Amino acid sequence: MPEQIVIIGAGQAGVQAVQSLRAEGYTGTITMIGDEAYPPYQRPPLSKAYLLGSFARERLFLKPDAFYREAGCELILNTAVTAIDRAAKKVALRDGRTLVYDKLLLATGTRVRKLSCPGADLPGIHHLRDIADV
Repeated sequence: MPEQIVIIGAGQAGVQAVQSLRAEGYTGTITMIGDEAYPPYQRPPLSKAYLLGSFARERLFLKPDAFYREAGCELILNTAVTAIDRAAKKVALRDGRTLVYDKLLLATGTRVRKLSCPGADLPGIHHLRDIADV
């Protein structure tokens, strides 16, 4: 059975891992899991050109869908990992599935850091990190 790598986190680090694994000759299976509904995308333009309407949504995506197919990377989107069993080398998904892995990469990135100053709760204060926030 081919080796299985599971990447938790469907962002820039996860995409780079897929590219690097394939470039270095890795022939096993790769599964990337993300809790957002969208394939990996650039976050910086969200608060700039995309927010202003001068950057099309399609340009946000790091790679076209064909990249994942050609790289043999299964994308599991809109699904969170709820548990990692390192001893059994399994990850449990919110949808009830369990995936087995040989190697696990945690590439989850960060979460938005909310303001902790007076006025942070005033109307008109917004936090922007994901496409869903725009």
